[in-house]
Amino acid sequence: MRPMKRTLPNEALAALGAVALALSPAAASVILTEQQALERAFPGATFERKVLYLTETQVERIQKEARSRLPSPVVTMILAYSDDALLGRAYLDTHTVRTMPETVLTAVDPSGAIRAALVLQFAEPRDYLPREKWLEAFDGRALDEELWPGRGIRRVTGATLTVQALTEAVRRSLAIDRILHREQSAPARWEESP
Repeated sequence: MRPMKRTLPNEALAALGAVALALSPAAASVILTEQQALERAFPGATFERKVLYLTETQVERIQKEARSRLPSPVVTMILAYSDDALLGRAYLDTHTVRTMPETVLTAVDPSGAIRAALVLQFAEPRDYLPREKWLEAFDGRALDEELWPGRGIRRVTGATLTVQALTEAVRRSLAIDRILHREQSAPARWEESP
């Protein structure tokens, strides 16, 4: 008699996949936690997290402004306050660099200038991650034609795709901020994060 073949239920397969992912080298790629990045961008602030569900029209406008495709129409935005005064907003952008994900937090002041661009998670080999000093080139910048590698943003030998992906993430965040907050267009539907 042949032994019966056993299969795992989908939940068990998903759990095994999560364990395998947690043990992979990509899981050890956290550069900064979200809280650490927010505290660097807005020292001493309090934060309010929102999830934005962009409309098709907003997605089209943002992509046109940024000249880059949004990874998702669902955007995480964090508002930074000092007492009741708005210090600015931060946006999370998770995208693929080559074959692995990267998460960038772009902090923007109320005028639309970048306070900080920080890498939170980077799953590509660390050799492809530009140095922190390079990220400072984004500070104070706005969404314009100079905000591209080889123009106002220095290229980095050996990290061409990373520089391009990171710059596009920053451009998308600035476009979201411009269209949803500074132009006062119809707001996205907001929901509180759990």
